[in-house]
Amino acid sequence: MQLKVIGSSSKGNAYVLDGQQESLVIEAGIKLKEVKRAIGFDNLPKVVGCIISHSHNDHAGYATEYAAAGIKVLALQATLEAKSITRNCMAIEEGKGYKIGGFIVYPFGVMHDVPCIGYVVCHEECGKLVFFTDTYACQHSFTGVNHYLIEANYSDERLAENIAAGRLPPMLRDRLLTSHMEIGNTIAFLRRNPLNAVRNIILVHLSDGNSDEVQFIDRTVAATGKRVYAASAGMVIDINRSPL
Repeated sequence: MQLKVIGSSSKGNAYVLDGQQESLVIEAGIKLKEVKRAIGFDNLPKVVGCIISHSHNDHAGYATEYAAAGIKVLALQATLEAKSITRNCMAIEEGKGYKIGGFIVYPFGVMHDVPCIGYVVCHEECGKLVFFTDTYACQHSFTGVNHYLIEANYSDERLAENIAAGRLPPMLRDRLLTSHMEIGNTIAFLRRNPLNAVRNIILVHLSDGNSDEVQFIDRTVAATGKRVYAASAGMVIDINRSPL
């Protein structure tokens, strides 16, 4: 299986777990034509569904387009209502499991400024993947994870520099503290969880102005000893269930 990054920023987020026979879209913040381009226009029937974290447009702005194209959208009821999606969809709840083709997904709660969830995604081709974004912390623990798709939005140092230089308003810091994951929190979360089965850590939703891709990767590698990527549009990562 391959992870294909369609977009991973405040401009739009979407990822595809692209398997041999079926695919799952994570987030709907990018136009469907970009998903088609990534997996091949003739392969849209492979897509068994799209799971969405929350209602903000950079994550769900094109969800109605996906549903209209026949892709089943799974999201919280609040997200479906916010996007007026009533057909080809399923309202899901935290703590329950859902089967989408050969994928099994388990939603769990995270902490953002609107109702928001992360997902554990399991498939025989990739094993267990944990995805969460747009949260300032994650209080859950996970075992047996093979791949993390996890937010590292900003660094306190870079944010403070930008505010001091007048490039950003001070009020932005208050919002970020209660809505997005700082790189130190990302690393602390990873270190709290067993990493023996982890093969890939993919950092997502890096801020254009308040992050440092190279530094974030280096810090995460130093803390975990794992293979680390910073997601960017067009990136393709093998996430097969093969041994390390």
